[in-house]
Amino acid sequence: MVKKLSFLSTGKPWRSLLLKVLLFGLGLFWVHLSGFSLPALFGFFILIIWLYFSQLPERAHFRISFLVLVSTALLTLYFSQGGFYPAFFACLGFSFLFYLLLGLPALVFKNRQSVYFLLNTGLFLIVFLLFFGADKLNYFLTINFLLFLVVFLLFEECFGFLRSAVHNSLFTIHNSRFISLVFAFLGLELFWVVSLLPIGFVNLAIFETLFVFLTRDFTLAYFSGRFNRQFFIYHLLIFVVLVIFIFTNSKWSI
Repeated sequence: MVKKLSFLSTGKPWRSLLLKVLLFGLGLFWVHLSGFSLPALFGFFILIIWLYFSQLPERAHFRISFLVLVSTALLTLYFSQGGFYPAFFACLGFSFLFYLLLGLPALVFKNRQSVYFLLNTGLFLIVFLLFFGADKLNYFLTINFLLFLVVFLLFEECFGFLRSAVHNSLFTIHNSRFISLVFAFLGLELFWVVSLLPIGFVNLAIFETLFVFLTRDFTLAYFSGRFNRQFFIYHLLIFVVLVIFIFTNSKWSI
């Protein structure tokens, strides 16, 4: 197990990183317990600003992920109707993603690409959970605009990270902004199509995240020259197996 997880750390000091993650989780939970009072929100935003600027200058590569994670965490806790324990476990999940986010510019991880892909996928999942659980009728235009914008920005940051932060020529993607716009449009269209399925917002979010995950991997494989028949069949099987799992474990109700 240690060998399998060794890609997550370089062995550098991580106590300060865990302290920051703990402060983030406690601050987020404090905002929830206070009922989103103004003093709690003000204190949390001061904490967030300090956490962001306390990182290395490379933090600029991940500013979109930082903004999306903090905004989604607050909105999820604000609109959710869960009690103490659901909010507690939600804060744990957000804290884990925050740990990955802080560890990337701090050079804590050995395989930064794998960790970033994990973070990127996790962000897409929590974003889709938030939007699929939202009131789509009363906030139609807002949801369309925000979902398109978030998907576009996360794809754009992903391609930018691989191009600028990793400095790996294998991940040179031409017209990354245009590709991100196309994927944002396709993601928005799929969002409204799968919303018609009566399988619950959690399964809908997982299905949409699976689509984004495969879209990203196909794109990176194509531009890195790894896209071949074996790669396509392998990922197609993953898609089929996961879709079957999602639909067989869904409660079909109108």
